[in-house]
Amino acid sequence: MIQQFSQHELEHVYATAVNTIQSQMNFSDAVHELEQAARAGHGKAAMFLAELYYQGFRVERDSLKAQYWQNMATLQA
Repeated sequence: MIQQFSQHELEHVYATAVNTIQSQMNFSDAVHELEQAARAGHGKAAMFLAELYYQGFRVERDSLKAQYWQNMATLQA
């Protein structure tokens, strides 16, 4: 189920998740938070996920997931 967030809340979730990823703590939770934000309409979160999956940065490289999140980012722009 997709939760409704304000743009401010989405930006906060995004920033927190990116900070968590960069500090390498609790990475799976950060990816989950990014996915929630992206599904709720946060384009930067979707693009960040696309890059993570494209590069295989702390996630298994997955071109299909990368494409999916890139498409979501494009739709949200």
